[in-house]
Amino acid sequence: MSKSSQQTRRIAISAILLSLALVLRLVATFYLPIYGANGHRINPGTIFAILPAILFGPVYGAIVAGLFDVLGFVLRPTGAFLPLMTLVVAAGGFVRGVLWRVLRNRSRTLLRACLLAFAVLLLFFGFLNLAFLSADGLNADFYANVDPQSVNTDDMHFISRILVERTRGASAPGEALAGMRTAVTWGFAGAGLFALLLLGVEFAFSKWLIREQFTQLLPLTITILLAGFFVSTLNTFVLRPIFWPTIPFAAVWIPRMIVSLLVDTVFVYFVAILLRLFGRNENLSELVQ
Repeated sequence: MSKSSQQTRRIAISAILLSLALVLRLVATFYLPIYGANGHRINPGTIFAILPAILFGPVYGAIVAGLFDVLGFVLRPTGAFLPLMTLVVAAGGFVRGVLWRVLRNRSRTLLRACLLAFAVLLLFFGFLNLAFLSADGLNADFYANVDPQSVNTDDMHFISRILVERTRGASAPGEALAGMRTAVTWGFAGAGLFALLLLGVEFAFSKWLIREQFTQLLPLTITILLAGFFVSTLNTFVLRPIFWPTIPFAAVWIPRMIVSLLVDTVFVYFVAILLRLFGRNENLSELVQ
């Protein structure tokens, strides 16, 4: 197959994946009611928008991710259109493609060690935050007998100060604090346990995964999680001055980061299955870069 023919087929397949992503965005998007706000948007269409970066490289990943953001807004506008957000999403698609190229052929032992260290770190911070919040008395009923605006945070631990600053101005500060407290404690710990579960499954069924050619599960996991970290961090830099200018960066970033980790970990499984199905077709597999 000539290079021009291969490129044409890659563009066509990317367009099909983009179309599927947009359909899911329209019919399957939902919101998680967390942090005492409207919620965090979960878009299953992202699963198909991720694939071009993995299959065809960073350029395809950036173009499809950017178009997914722009066309998704055109088809169903939600709030104001922010061009910087589109650039961040496109950059995330590019980074995803680069990370995949770097990690896909790395030693499984090295990747296991990296994922294990990451999971342990999440667990450590989850329980450390729980200890700090408990020591400062920040429980679900903290605002029941005090004025949120009069709370003095000078003697509190760093994480406690972040939660107070993030929730004291909410319409329902008690509910917001309860959600934030869960996010920075059991959210971190849950993400760590989920990563350990994924690592355990990969280790326990490694022979089956090799036989079924699912050997790319670990690099795929690390690629998607790191790209999600990159996008969530840049998104927070863009959105915070617009929507939460008086709230510390960490107070906005940490909850968004936790949700991103949990959602992206679930997305990994679906992307892995689709990638395996793609690889079983000889005509399609030869297009993969």
